[in-house]
Amino acid sequence: MIRLNHTAAYRMAGLVAAALLMTACAKPTPVPEEALPVEPSLGIDVPVERPDGEFENTASEKLGQGRAIAENICSTCHAIGLEGPSPHSDAIPFRDLSKHYPIEDLAEPLAEGIMVGHPDMPVFAFEPDHIDSLIAYIESIQTPHEL
Repeated sequence: MIRLNHTAAYRMAGLVAAALLMTACAKPTPVPEEALPVEPSLGIDVPVERPDGEFENTASEKLGQGRAIAENICSTCHAIGLEGPSPHSDAIPFRDLSKHYPIEDLAEPLAEGIMVGHPDMPVFAFEPDHIDSLIAYIESIQTPHEL
């Protein structure tokens, strides 16, 4: 057993306290960029501020943006138009989504990372403006059906 005199013990305690303080005050290790959730590349323009000061898309711009999102992100699996089958046999055509889900209920899963649909569907998380646009587009192409 090692015996320390009081001065050495205080020095040792001071060094331990300093090390703990330095560790607690150290900058956190940055998270690698590839580990952060990222919105998919949408291939669409961000809305620009209008001369009248408004920043929101018009209804027709939302539909266009929603269609662009569907084309760039969703069309590899889903039929995104008014006719034709989905390229992926398990993917519901967008025009028929309201037969299975209330369209407005898709907003939350789209924001948090949609994990429903066909089993091999990738996980996507969208920004609020993009969700509004995609939902507006999906609603615009729904086929009539009985509830």
